[in-house]
Amino acid sequence: MPESKVFKGIARSKGRAAGEALVSEQPLSWAPFTIPNETGVISIFGHQLTGQSVRDKIVVYPTVSGSTTGSIGLYFKVKQSKVGPQAIICRKVHPIDIGGAIAAEIPAVDNLEADPLAEIKTGDWVEIEAEQVGGLAVVKITPKA
Repeated sequence: MPESKVFKGIARSKGRAAGEALVSEQPLSWAPFTIPNETGVISIFGHQLTGQSVRDKIVVYPTVSGSTTGSIGLYFKVKQSKVGPQAIICRKVHPIDIGGAIAAEIPAVDNLEADPLAEIKTGDWVEIEAEQVGGLAVVKITPKA
């Protein structure tokens, strides 16, 4: 079994989550027209993850792209239509995504000790403990077997 890695970061939204990673090298928007609230399937033209579902995933991406509609889009996907992610990890979580994650009550983590896009691969199992906004977040990554 592959050995797990543990990294510390900053909790931008608190909570605990575990799930399979979905990793994007490209910025992501949670706006309803880029990831429809009804499906949770990425539909951004030319995006590397177009056609992939964010449902119940730990979504890892550099930072946000798009407008403030992404904040309400993230909330709606998680709390209303139930097609949203379990958590988000970014190099830098943008305030747009922080607002959505707090409202949706899912962890949002950034400033890991290592680049999350280099350390986490799609399919890895990721566990997050983020007890307090602005406090320590612990991210455990178990590589896909």
